[in-house]
Amino acid sequence: MKTGQITNHQAREVLDLAADPDIRAAQEMDVRYSERDEIERLIEEVDREIAAEQRTASVRLSHEFTDQRRAWRSARRAEREALRSLPARLDVAVVAESEAA
Repeated sequence: MKTGQITNHQAREVLDLAADPDIRAAQEMDVRYSERDEIERLIEEVDREIAAEQRTASVRLSHEFTDQRRAWRSARRAEREALRSLPARLDVAVVAESEAA
């Protein structure tokens, strides 16, 4: 098995590049820019989601208060539910009266 040998000259070139402050600064700036781009992308995504939720909420709100038909139906449903619960309430009242007697 042959192993690759690094000559002194090659090692010196690699170390010089790694130790060069300009190259190191450029690499650090690339990392910072990529992190900043990712953060900005996430912020834009959150802003779009918030705007979509606000549009949905405003549409729901406007329909909820301006739709007279919906309000009328809601009131009728509430009345029907109250009327449906009356026989059950009367049955409980009759049972309570009979137990008390």
